[in-house]
Amino acid sequence: MKKITSTKALLIIAFFFLGHHLMAQNENNSSKKPYKSQTYFSFGAGVSFLQGVPYNFYQDGHSNVQIGLMKELPFNKRFSFVTGLELERLTYNLDFFPVLEENNQSFIQAPDGIKYTRVFQNSLNLSAQARIYFKENSSKQTSNIFLQTGLRGGYNLSTTFSFRENNQNQSINLSEVASPFNLQAELMLGFKGNYFKKLEILNASTFGFTYQFNSPLSVGNVENVRPIHLTWRFLF
Repeated sequence: MKKITSTKALLIIAFFFLGHHLMAQNENNSSKKPYKSQTYFSFGAGVSFLQGVPYNFYQDGHSNVQIGLMKELPFNKRFSFVTGLELERLTYNLDFFPVLEENNQSFIQAPDGIKYTRVFQNSLNLSAQARIYFKENSSKQTSNIFLQTGLRGGYNLSTTFSFRENNQNQSINLSEVASPFNLQAELMLGFKGNYFKKLEILNASTFGFTYQFNSPLSVGNVENVRPIHLTWRFLF
């Protein structure tokens, strides 16, 4: 009896280790990277909103445009790391005018005769984000939907105030009173594959919002402004 019991015990232990080994192999196979990496050319555009603008400044719509490169590095069939380098152009339409005196730097309501007041800001942004696929992403061609979220940090290349006075277009350089860097958080919903038959360009795109933690301008009465961007990016 003791021999039979020992034999059974050995068989049970052997089956246990064999089963554990097979489960580990399955887990390794399911977490295997579907491909090494993928590089996209990206183009994005959308509308922007400004929170915290002083009540006496009229807003007339804002916009954003991006162009750049993005690279996807998959961890497994569900998760990827995405990084990108983009040039971004932001346009803010505000009825205000800069006062750039040595002891008084602020923005006032645009005087009579000054119209079409806009702020143009160009920046170079680097992003680091995670992409989460709704179903297994087994190859580059797999149809899928995903969430993408993370941070973008940017360096302000130029900030210009443009306006029209006496039938002439004029501009003022605002680089000295602009925030040199920006920090943003993004949350995007993306599509990959054959979901839109009539608008195929949407089959490789992301749509979502970006919140900027700091103001585009660093002077007193506009330093609490916080931009929010709604953007649709197309990946090629």
